[in-house]
Amino acid sequence: MSKTIDIKKVDSNFLNNEAKEDILFIDPKISDLVKIYGLYWFNEDRRYHRLSKKLDNILPKLEGSVDVLAGNSSGGIVAFYSNTNVLKIKVKLSFKFHMGHMPYTGQAGFDLYIGNTYQDMKFYRTSNFDFNKNEYEFTFFNHPSLNYNNKLYVLNFPLYATVEEILIGVNPNCNITPCLDLFTKEDKIVFYGTSITQGGCASRPGMSYTQILSRMLGTECLNYGFSGNGKGHIEIAEALSEIKKVKMFVLDYEANATFDRLKATLDNFVKCLREKYPTVPIVIISKIMMYLEFHDDDYVKNEKKIRSYQKNYVKNSNDENLYYIDGAKVLGKNNISEKTVDGCHPTDYGFISMAEYLYPIIKKILTK
Repeated sequence: MSKTIDIKKVDSNFLNNEAKEDILFIDPKISDLVKIYGLYWFNEDRRYHRLSKKLDNILPKLEGSVDVLAGNSSGGIVAFYSNTNVLKIKVKLSFKFHMGHMPYTGQAGFDLYIGNTYQDMKFYRTSNFDFNKNEYEFTFFNHPSLNYNNKLYVLNFPLYATVEEILIGVNPNCNITPCLDLFTKEDKIVFYGTSITQGGCASRPGMSYTQILSRMLGTECLNYGFSGNGKGHIEIAEALSEIKKVKMFVLDYEANATFDRLKATLDNFVKCLREKYPTVPIVIISKIMMYLEFHDDDYVKNEKKIRSYQKNYVKNSNDENLYYIDGAKVLGKNNISEKTVDGCHPTDYGFISMAEYLYPIIKKILTK
């Protein structure tokens, strides 16, 4: 019979330096001391969901589980300036997945970045917790005294969990102000797609490719990856078209749609976005290279057809602001087969490669 041992009893590096003194806990739902980004309808609905509460009666009627996944907080950010010497979180989850091939820290954890500005931040630490529970507390740091200067603190929300509550604990005597200038402009990039878009299987939230691109571009990126359910629903296109100040849409949903489904939905999806955004760039990315392309000739032939369809759709569209990116190139040229956890979903290595490939292309399109 196997035996389970608490790692903290074996390795002291896994101990959490718990803050014991008085803590001021801030609830972003009711406090203006911190600022939420990446969850477009938060200010209206006061919940950490990716789609509007107005869709709550519509989403359950859609094929699949978009209603469940819309509650996942992928892409969410809470940001503030402070000189606090202690930072702690209390988290309540109302839903989470139990995936064996994705680290729990990525599924349901928060990770912390610290710096002076969004683009010069450095990763600090990820919350560690008992995944068998729906509530947890974690202390990121607990230093002896307050810092001399305010720093920027950015917490990235979980990729595959629904956050009911997060309380942010700081020294009650510290300075703390919301970060209202995380991004230099209010323009947003909207990503729609699959589990890969949602962040499966990053080790922590800040390593999804949309969050990496957000830091590289200095732009707010809204994540509408719906794991296994990016099927081109027109209802989702209609919802995304309601978002204000979008400067680019990225459609990356081939991996969840059959070829017939893709052909039946892509044009309608694009046309729906064009009704509200007639000239904003729309980028279509075909499926990234997966393990079967190394082992199955029939799969390769079929995938070439699907990629060609998307490429020709853009070419024949007469839309000068519609772009195609070949997903077969997005993981880069080297060690492609080593960049996923299961032959499909990227690891951190894979997501970094994706972001590094996409960054110059997106930047060039945006500067036209």
